[in-house]
Amino acid sequence: MTDPAAAQGAVYRVPAQAIGCATPIATRHLSDGIVGAGCRHAGTAARWTLVQRDGDITALRRDDGRRERTLYFRTHDVTQVPASGMVARCWHWLRDGVASVRAALVAHSGGMGLGRYAHLVLAGVAVLLGWPVLCLVARWWARRRARAICAALIARHTETLRLRRRQLLGRNSYGVIKPEKWHRERDEFIATILRPALRTAGRAAQWPRIAPWVTARIEQAARGTPQRPDIVGPGMDPLEYEQYCAAELRHDGWQAETTVGSGDQGADIIATRRGLRMVVQCKLYSRTVGNDAVQQITAARAHYNATVAAVVSNAAYTRAARQLARTNGVWLLHHDELRGLAQRLKHGGSPAATA
Repeated sequence: MTDPAAAQGAVYRVPAQAIGCATPIATRHLSDGIVGAGCRHAGTAARWTLVQRDGDITALRRDDGRRERTLYFRTHDVTQVPASGMVARCWHWLRDGVASVRAALVAHSGGMGLGRYAHLVLAGVAVLLGWPVLCLVARWWARRRARAICAALIARHTETLRLRRRQLLGRNSYGVIKPEKWHRERDEFIATILRPALRTAGRAAQWPRIAPWVTARIEQAARGTPQRPDIVGPGMDPLEYEQYCAAELRHDGWQAETTVGSGDQGADIIATRRGLRMVVQCKLYSRTVGNDAVQQITAARAHYNATVAAVVSNAAYTRAARQLARTNGVWLLHHDELRGLAQRLKHGGSPAATA
């Protein structure tokens, strides 16, 4: 007999009713209906390992830890099991179990008059064995799809989450981190972005099971390494902060200059780009930015006959400031958002989305 070395060790499935013989000659006589000495049924279905193969004869050895001699089968009576994952292995196990039960019923039901009910019994056994497996697979697949939906949305909003965490994760007078505002922002992101997406996809029922995973994924994204190191810190004074913001605008393609400290009418930076004029007020704060900044930059926009008005800060904005900004069309930005602002304006970005 001949066989490629690469094929040896392949796994095969043998039905319980298949007949194997001790010699290839006896196996060839099976095609004539002759079951000679040394031939027997394979018995309980199990995994078999390929030893040799020659045309219509395949030599297999049982792969269950028992030391049994090689049996020869007709090639069309056995099936090679492809390399597969856990789900496929469970399917093969279930199929082999059903085949074993079917063979046992056929072998023992004749004397008891149960032959005509063998298929019904077999169907019942298949349901009992298969239903729990199907339920587990269905639940696993539903959770997997729900996690994929959330992961895609978190990836899409990573930069915003990172900025908001930096804005909202403050410290009290004793240097202790105060995460409450960031946690409220995180919960708002879940309530307004993630859970509506799950409802739309029909996966809302999976939320209690995936909630811890999603929360951890948001924290991981928000704590990620920023695209650029942030040089804004406690040691920077307000004038340096204005210069820093003007430099960021120039990097974005604007002609940006800071105004004189007194008489600036509420604008710290005047920036122009391709005929578009923008006034910017810079707020280096350790607390949230309120209404005053929005009122001042709105007045500065009218005074300088500008088209765009923006407030830039390292801190977060109060609810009242965001509401007033939406009413007056004022951009409320973090300084990291200055690079790319020109593109957002070019593509019709709305200040309401930022405010």
